[in-house]
Amino acid sequence: GTFVAKVLAGGAENELQGLLKRAFTKVANVKPPASRSDSSEKFVVATGFRGVPGDRSLTD
Repeated sequence: GTFVAKVLAGGAENELQGLLKRAFTKVANVKPPASRSDSSEKFVVATGFRGVPGDRSLTD
């Protein structure tokens, strides 16, 4: 599976990335070319969902 989210710098984006890195094989920050350079927005794209370690909520 794939996860995409728009995030703003200065928030909890580092915490989000840490969580995503445990559940996905690849996590990247993307700033689209159409986005203004002074804008704090970016997108987090995570691919290769492998599940959350220790979480059995989907299998119970």
